[in-house]
Amino acid sequence: MVAMAQNYKAVYFPDFPAETAKQRSVTLAFGSRSGKLYEYVKDLSSEEIRLLLGSDSYQELRDAAAVQDLPLNTYCLRQLRAAISRLAERRVQYTLPGLDVGRQLFDPLVVTFRGGAKEPFRRWYPYLEGYSPEYVRMIFSEYAPDAHIVLDPFAGTGTTAFTAAEQGKTAYFCEINPVLQFITQVKIHVRRLDSSTRASLADALGEVSKGIEGQLGAFEADYFLSKAYQDTFGDSEFFDESVYTCVLKARSLIDYVAREHPFLADLLTVAILSVLVPCSQMKRAGDLRYKTAREKRTQQVQFIPAIKRAIAQIAQDIQGDVNGLKTEPILLCEDARSLSQLPPLGIDTVITSPPYVNGTNYFRNTKIELWFLRCLHNKHDLATFRAAAVTTGINDVTSRKTPTTCHPEVEKVVRALEQRAYDARIPAMIASYFSEVADIFGIIRNHLTSRATVAIDIGDSSYAGVHVPSDYLLTVCLRDLGYSLSQEIVLRRRKSRSSVPLKQSLLVFKYRQPGQPRRVTETQQFWGPGWETFKERLPHQQQPYARRDWGHALHSLCSYSGKLKPAIAHHLVQTFVPIGGSVLDPFAGVGTIPFEAALQGRLAYGFDLSPVAFVVASAKLQNVAFQDCAKVIQKLKEYIKTNEPIVEELEETRRFGFNGKIAEYYHPETLREVLLARRYFRQHPPETAAEKLVLSCLLHILHGNRPYALSRRSHPLTPYRPSGPFEYRPLVGRLWEKVNRSLKAALPPEFQAGKMFLQDATGWWPRDINGLDAVITSPPFFDSTRFYLANWLRLWFAGWSESDFHTQPLSFVDERQKQSFEIYAPILRQARERLKPGGVVVFHLGKSIKCDMAAHLKEIGKRWFKVADIFDESVAHCESHGIRDKGTVTAHQYLALY
Repeated sequence: MVAMAQNYKAVYFPDFPAETAKQRSVTLAFGSRSGKLYEYVKDLSSEEIRLLLGSDSYQELRDAAAVQDLPLNTYCLRQLRAAISRLAERRVQYTLPGLDVGRQLFDPLVVTFRGGAKEPFRRWYPYLEGYSPEYVRMIFSEYAPDAHIVLDPFAGTGTTAFTAAEQGKTAYFCEINPVLQFITQVKIHVRRLDSSTRASLADALGEVSKGIEGQLGAFEADYFLSKAYQDTFGDSEFFDESVYTCVLKARSLIDYVAREHPFLADLLTVAILSVLVPCSQMKRAGDLRYKTAREKRTQQVQFIPAIKRAIAQIAQDIQGDVNGLKTEPILLCEDARSLSQLPPLGIDTVITSPPYVNGTNYFRNTKIELWFLRCLHNKHDLATFRAAAVTTGINDVTSRKTPTTCHPEVEKVVRALEQRAYDARIPAMIASYFSEVADIFGIIRNHLTSRATVAIDIGDSSYAGVHVPSDYLLTVCLRDLGYSLSQEIVLRRRKSRSSVPLKQSLLVFKYRQPGQPRRVTETQQFWGPGWETFKERLPHQQQPYARRDWGHALHSLCSYSGKLKPAIAHHLVQTFVPIGGSVLDPFAGVGTIPFEAALQGRLAYGFDLSPVAFVVASAKLQNVAFQDCAKVIQKLKEYIKTNEPIVEELEETRRFGFNGKIAEYYHPETLREVLLARRYFRQHPPETAAEKLVLSCLLHILHGNRPYALSRRSHPLTPYRPSGPFEYRPLVGRLWEKVNRSLKAALPPEFQAGKMFLQDATGWWPRDINGLDAVITSPPFFDSTRFYLANWLRLWFAGWSESDFHTQPLSFVDERQKQSFEIYAPILRQARERLKPGGVVVFHLGKSIKCDMAAHLKEIGKRWFKVADIFDESVAHCESHGIRDKGTVTAHQYLALY
């Protein structure tokens, strides 16, 4: 006979007779007849199993087994079967001491992530702080059967939003952690696809998985991601060297795939996010920590096989029987506090679980994933994320997080902690936590209907033996805001390390609106009169602003096709940004708007994806010293003197080009110097202001129709096919001349240095961009000339290869907006959050026969903004700068939102 394999589950008991804590466990054995029982309990914690057994005491269980004359193992399995059978009925009623209403006991499994951990989609990324979809369905069924508009202000990976959308409800959510946002948004996208599209995606994932090892080998490690690691984590070694290199190459692979198949790249990103920690030297066990020596030996996970398993799991889920979404969940804002800036939403149900005040640092726990998503660039970024989050750990406590209120009942606990806590930050943490959570629910009530249901999953805690009854404290805080507790359901019981009894509870409130409806106070817009004057006079069309050469000389640092007229930028900044204020241009190009703001003493930020635009705009926004530029040019000169082009570089110039091959633009000796200068800046990416200014000057002189240019006769904006003789033009000499001309133009005393980011405006905005007075931008016009073709020679010099011109532009907004203007939704959402109250968004747009851009953006923006004005300006006055094809724009539009 073949012996049947048994399964085992260790259960910790504090009173089990053993010398060390690790040995205080009873090992339960599950034979072949107990297979289903084992499957149910194998992922439960010891606390959860003890709850099902009905006792926290090993001695009590042993005595109870002896009374029934049963072996302890048999007794425990019988107790587990009986408890699970009762829970299956879902209506185990009991009465809490001191309360005279019935309480429903939820299955301890469904109120945790484990309850749905193996369900399709949820298993993609383990988020242990979450709860199961079944739990949300039960809340809807029991407490909000008529829910229509649902909000989760602390969404995690979106369980509430998904469950609501499955039932056809309007689902809104907020989530401050970009990792969880990203995973939720990817799931939303895939669950809204039809079956044939999902099947194609699954096939594409399979193809990537088959050749992933070879594909990783074909890519270079991502330089900027590596630099961000060093600047953020310093000498910390989270990965073995070989794994670290693979991770950097995986980032490059994803970027490549994203150019042609952005959603496929998103799914690959989820797969890699799910394996980063398991394949690292770290372990997420409560908090993120280094693995012990034993854990390194026993829990080693290989990177590439892990990715393949994750991809296979995702592919299996998306081609399976997907429970689709009847509605699309909407991310309203990252920080729930930003709901204060939105118009009333008419929410009738809130189901949420605020982060527990248990010392967990939720951002530190996902810092590796945040880094991979390019949300961390330096040490300050992680601190900024923590500062924006609800205070749940002592490291979140800062002097800037002063509680706005402190309820007397919270104050009692804080005073007790001040007497006994081992760290002075603990009482401050408790005071801040309840103040911040109460503030958020104070904001939420402005969006609630009368008698709205608010269900809150909360867990209490204990510090230095002082019990922090979170359920009670939250209840008294919310009572003062108009929330009335209708039921409290104890979901799980456990004990702290110091044996203080703790519990997880579901609090169900009803919100009662005040008798008088809330009045929305309109903020007086200081820019209103100035805007009316702008429309009436169109000052940029008047002298001296109408001159082609009006503005600071650095506006001409590098010619760039599609650049906004400096005079328009000047007057928009003057109109919409107060003196000493701040402004962001998310489509900054070569920095015309940010530079004009800096010249006027405003703090200016800009984003752009083009490496050419980023470098040029960065150079304009900083003070640059001549001697620093001299050092850069000297290094470049030495490099050119001591190196030679390789065969592959020369062959590329003879093979590649749009209006002509690269080699056709230059004398052979000039071409040699151009190739070596290109290689120099690829090997030494510019970081300082001087390096960026020197590179900007070099980009400018690459082509043109005047003696300053290195090329044969062409055009300074667009490198048309060259003409005229091949004449040697020394690179360093002409570069010196351009740098000298650029630095001669002094910056005014009021100039304030700004900052550019090599950044996709539709991605996550850096956290240090906040409290803006205005967002002013001129995105690519719908049917404008393709910028990458007009700037192709400069983009090639900045590092693009021939293949990049086929793939990189697919990630640019000017291409993506032709598919859908919904790509502006994350821009408008983040603009709403990063603006001060009363802040304004101003778009300078192109209107054509094919597309009314203002009408489209107005419709998308109404989720977050009101329309202040739409104004059309004729383009008859615009110059062609010698370019024959200007597109089909019939008017310039100004869309102002507030």
